[in-house]
Amino acid sequence: MEARLEDPTQEIKRLQRCINDLVSLVALPAIWRGTDPSQIVEMLLDVLRRMLSLDFAYARLSDAFGATPVEVLRVSEDSTIKMSAEKVRSMLGDPLAAYAQGSVPQIRNQLAGEGIAIAPAQLGVHGEIGVIVLGSGRAGFPEKTESLLLNVAANEASIALQEARLVSEQKRVSAELNADNQMWPVLTESEIERARLYGRVRRVEIGEVLYRPGEVGRPCFILLSVSLEIVQPTIDGERLVTILRPGMFTGEAGTIAGQRTVVQARAIQAGEILEVRPESLRTLVANDAALSEILLRAFMLRRLMLIDRQLGNVVVIGSRHSADTLRLREFLSRNGHPFTYIDLDKDEAYRNFLDRFGIAVSEIPIVIGNGTMILRNPSTSQLADSLGLNDNIDSSSIHDLIIVGAGPAGLAAAVYAASEGIDALVIESRAPGGQAGSSSKIENYLGFPTGVSGQELATSATKQAQKFGAKMALARPIVQLRCQHRPYELVTDDGTVFSARTIVIATGADYNKPTTANLDRFVGHGIHFGATFLEAQLCEGEDVIVVGGGNSAGQAAVFLSQSARKVYLLVRAGTLSDSMSHYLIARISGNPAIELLCSTELASLKGESALEKVSWVNKLSGESRSVDVHHLFIMAGASPNTSWLRGRVALDEKGFILTGRDLPPTVNHDRSSSWPLSRPPLMLESSLPGIFAVGDVRAGSVKRVASAVGEGAISVSMIHRVLAEV
Repeated sequence: MEARLEDPTQEIKRLQRCINDLVSLVALPAIWRGTDPSQIVEMLLDVLRRMLSLDFAYARLSDAFGATPVEVLRVSEDSTIKMSAEKVRSMLGDPLAAYAQGSVPQIRNQLAGEGIAIAPAQLGVHGEIGVIVLGSGRAGFPEKTESLLLNVAANEASIALQEARLVSEQKRVSAELNADNQMWPVLTESEIERARLYGRVRRVEIGEVLYRPGEVGRPCFILLSVSLEIVQPTIDGERLVTILRPGMFTGEAGTIAGQRTVVQARAIQAGEILEVRPESLRTLVANDAALSEILLRAFMLRRLMLIDRQLGNVVVIGSRHSADTLRLREFLSRNGHPFTYIDLDKDEAYRNFLDRFGIAVSEIPIVIGNGTMILRNPSTSQLADSLGLNDNIDSSSIHDLIIVGAGPAGLAAAVYAASEGIDALVIESRAPGGQAGSSSKIENYLGFPTGVSGQELATSATKQAQKFGAKMALARPIVQLRCQHRPYELVTDDGTVFSARTIVIATGADYNKPTTANLDRFVGHGIHFGATFLEAQLCEGEDVIVVGGGNSAGQAAVFLSQSARKVYLLVRAGTLSDSMSHYLIARISGNPAIELLCSTELASLKGESALEKVSWVNKLSGESRSVDVHHLFIMAGASPNTSWLRGRVALDEKGFILTGRDLPPTVNHDRSSSWPLSRPPLMLESSLPGIFAVGDVRAGSVKRVASAVGEGAISVSMIHRVLAEV
């Protein structure tokens, strides 16, 4: 039979329409840009339905964008197939499932009875899209040109879906990195439902104050239908911190630690809240990992915001030339407590205010808390008690474990002990972090490629320990160990006695003071034993001196060189290679703001009320030199903090605690008695059973943060064994 030729005129028109349609399809990506995946699919189906004169078009977008599968159905108004969208959707359910398994002929036959044709249009693998099903009453659908249009449309859509997925991921990452989103997150309905298990719902009226600064044990409030304003009361009125809307929650770092509130929460819209008590909050954080991450991240970011904006409930009025002012500011900063600092050297109004009330220079600094409490040059422990930092500490209990010292080793022991259900109490003489806490940046600690400040590391570890239920007593130096019987007893400087079945000693070491005459005279008046942001502010644009050849001294020199005009690094040894990490040596040698002086010792210090001039001498040449400086940083050598342990546990000749295999079978009575048990001492166990030493205070320890953390973690397994013996 002779084949019938196509009408050339009609063929030309059909090809012209196809070209126009192709141009339209190629232009679609510009229209799609910025839209979400479901909108892309909806627009694609509408375009194809009009171009190909379809009765309906159907697509299924699977779960590739973090959402449930999206099904889109488009039915033409003038469709010759009279079926409702629901019926079409129901009819296509099984065929689509079969189509995904490759049963194309059977599906075509099944739909043909309904006057429907089906054509595949894979939309790419990036979105994990299945197929597009196209319906038409025309025989022979799809024709060549229709197949071409389908392929072009599917290709353009797959590219658009890939871009949409990339944009979606970028938005997700951006949202996660956005500090405001993390600081003030809005909980989802499912997250709130999970939190309901730990709290109770109650109604709040407009104007009701949920908590004020200085209150203890206040709940975390999750806002269901109420709005709150968070304010900081001041002498001059109130400062607005933020507005919380439904779905948000109250609280900051002090909430999880059981400390006093530092801001005020007041309802500005009536409604309901979910009230989660502190003990229930700790249970929630321990049991729900997803909510724990949201809450703890927000709590820590809020505390950092309060510190940065000086929105605490404490005002320190002092002078930058006052050693006691520096002591209190350092204590508050190291403990992460937000406060406002007023420098009398710059603020004449406050200077006149103090004069009017007859406050003498010897009584400076003045600390004002919650607008009512006034302390005149308080001790560190007085300030800690007045702020309620130790409110949740019970000295009458017998603890499974007391950790003395909150450096990296002590904090690691606290985290692992508390996470394993051990009743752990940390007693710290100053502030968390120990010697490492005063490091401006630790760059060789595992997991922090850009480095981490000692204070940041200590703050995170402290919150982590408190999350698991560890308690922490601050500004409580231990002065005596009573070991005549068990449980052991630890006595603080104010006479408080704490009892424990086991003890971890993590008191670390302090920098040695050079033998230079009159050095003590300038401590707090130009001489520093740590280089943090606080000290860097004091010496901005000035010349400074760093004494020491270890990593801490190197880190301090590099950090201070960013703000100081010049840094003199004085090292007793002839080279740095034996005492400092290579990366620090390279950084120092390449820094024009640092002058390295090896084989050099301090000679003299001069000044009236504060440090003014420093002299040093080269041990090889005998040449001396003097410079005018007001800030000297001592970071040379270290002596263990074990004076309170002499005659109690075995120490080496330098005062470090002997442990495990290093313990002699019998020792001099002045150092310790012989080992009393039939079993040998455990690896980190001292000469007293159940008392362990970790970190820099232990004889033979590696003086690195990572090794201290490791020893603290390892000690917990040994504590379990000893507790089983008691």
